[in-house]
Amino acid sequence: LVEKALDHSKISNSEEWVASSSDNGFDRFIGNSTAMQKVFSRISQVAPTDSTVLITGESGTGKELVARSIHDHSQRKDKPFVAVDCTALAESLLESELFGHEKGSFTGAMRTKVGLFKIADGGTLFLDEISNISLTTQAKLLRVIQEREVTPIGGTKPVPIDIRLISASNKNLRELADKGEFREDLYFRLNTIPIELPPLRERKGDLPLLVGFFLRKFASEIGKEVKGLSPAAMAMLEQHDFPGNVRELEHMLERAVVLCEGDMIMPADLGVIDDEL
Repeated sequence: LVEKALDHSKISNSEEWVASSSDNGFDRFIGNSTAMQKVFSRISQVAPTDSTVLITGESGTGKELVARSIHDHSQRKDKPFVAVDCTALAESLLESELFGHEKGSFTGAMRTKVGLFKIADGGTLFLDEISNISLTTQAKLLRVIQEREVTPIGGTKPVPIDIRLISASNKNLRELADKGEFREDLYFRLNTIPIELPPLRERKGDLPLLVGFFLRKFASEIGKEVKGLSPAAMAMLEQHDFPGNVRELEHMLERAVVLCEGDMIMPADLGVIDDEL
C-alpha cells in the first residue's frame, strides 16, 4: 500500500509530461467516450513511471495496445517491448521462454537459450493472459519480480534484469486468488496500477469513429472505393452486442469490404450479424 501511494505521488507530479501530449497522445486508440477518456488519462499518468501495471478487460478490448502505448510514452520507449501470450505455450516451454535455459538442462535443450526477461532488459515485458500460468511458474515469476534477477533453467548463477512489467488478464485475478487458483502475493505485486478496459457494448458512442477508421484502412489495403455504411447496416452494428469487442468489429468490417459489390456496405455484407437478425 505504501509503495502504491508513492507511485501515485510520482504519477500526480507528471502533469508536465501529460500537458506535452497532443490530443490524447495515443494514436493506437480510437474513441471519445467518457470510458475511453478515463483510460487515456490513466495511461498518461502511469507511462512516465516504472510502476507495474495490470490491464484487465474482455478479450478483444485492446489490452496489448494499452501496454504498447504505455511503453511508447515511457522513458524506456527506445528499448525493447516484448509481448508474451501465456496461453500460446505449454507450461514447460513457457518457463524456458521466460527464464531461458542452459544447454543440456533438459531433453531437447541442444543449446543455451536467452529468456525473454533478459531480451526485454532495459525495456518492457508484457505478459498477456497471465491468469493461465501455473502456480509453480507464478512462484518463480514472483521471485524474479522481487529480486530483479532471473536464473535460467539448469543454471546456478542469477542474471540481473532491469524491466518494466505489464500484465493483462480477461479474468478477475482477485477472485482467482480468493479461490486459491492464483497467488495472492503475486496479484498484489502485479496490481500496483490497475487499468480496466471497457467492452465495446459500453462505449457504443465510439462506434462511428471505429467504423470510419476500419473502413478507410481496409478500403485502402484491398483497393476498393467504399464510402461508408448504409443506414440499415449501421443500425445493425448499433444493435449488436459485440462479444468479441473491437477485434470482432475489425474482422467484421474487413470481411464486409471484401464482400461489398458497390461503394456502400449493405446489411448482407455484414455476414454473421445479418444471420443473427
